[in-house]
Amino acid sequence: MALFGKGKVVLALGGGGSRGLAHLGVIKVLHDEGVPIDGIVGTSVGSIVGAAYALHGDIDEVIEFTLGYLRSEEFQNDQFRRLMFGANDAERNVLQSFFSKIRKSLSFTSLITKPSIYGSDTLASTIDKFVPDVDFEDLRIPFAVPAIDLKQPIEVLLTEGSVRTAVLASCSLPGFFPPVEIDDMLLADIGVIGSVPVNAALELVPGAMVIAADLSSDLPRLETIDRGWNSIMRCEAIAAQKLNTLELSRADVVIHPDIGAKYWSDFTELQRMIDAGAEAARAKLPEIRNVLDGLFRFLRVRSPSAAVEKGDG
Repeated sequence: MALFGKGKVVLALGGGGSRGLAHLGVIKVLHDEGVPIDGIVGTSVGSIVGAAYALHGDIDEVIEFTLGYLRSEEFQNDQFRRLMFGANDAERNVLQSFFSKIRKSLSFTSLITKPSIYGSDTLASTIDKFVPDVDFEDLRIPFAVPAIDLKQPIEVLLTEGSVRTAVLASCSLPGFFPPVEIDDMLLADIGVIGSVPVNAALELVPGAMVIAADLSSDLPRLETIDRGWNSIMRCEAIAAQKLNTLELSRADVVIHPDIGAKYWSDFTELQRMIDAGAEAARAKLPEIRNVLDGLFRFLRVRSPSAAVEKGDG
């Protein structure tokens, strides 16, 4: 019986825009409590946080830099940030926000005449602040980035080459940003069909324990649908939620930070979001330790030395 990743822990970090700050709190608690993190897979903002931690291995350093940058005048005064992330009526879901812009005809011309509303440089410049130009082999912790190849179409798991380019692909929401060309693939954010990359985590380390950090929010009940467009968007949201639920069902432990009604584009209350992630992770520690204890007991039973002690050798 091949054990593969038995006894190892892989962290699956989902997407969610500014809500991704909660990932920092999750990682800090796991790190401080001695929970091993033997691999990380991240989607969208989860890929940014995952790459930064996989490179530095020091979560306090990553948190300090993140808070410093997001509070800086450079970030606050960035015109792209204010256009993309600063709308007071921004949707809680990034894809819904995208379609809202189309519906309001703010970006319709760009959408039908260009590959995307925004160029890749605007997104890349933000990612560059968090992810230096390194290869996957330079990271301290095994790391992978899932994306969708629009050509084939298939899901791919990026584990070699430029980390920065892989993260850019994972954050390139179709329509908002152009797909990223890697080899003969055109890669885009896979988060629209699977927010938390649990299956990808199991592909990175087969048989590992997967701790998933889910930043999605529950869909509110609607009493009426007064527009056909809203029906379309409601169905899209329901489908995305169902796919996410299926993905999470394969995780050993799911951490769901209570961020509340926080828009994906709202970069206020930064520390509160980090604290929400930490609180949710702390509440799951007994469950995490239970699963780990079970894995370690299994490994002791299956080890050659244990077999000899039992008289099987």
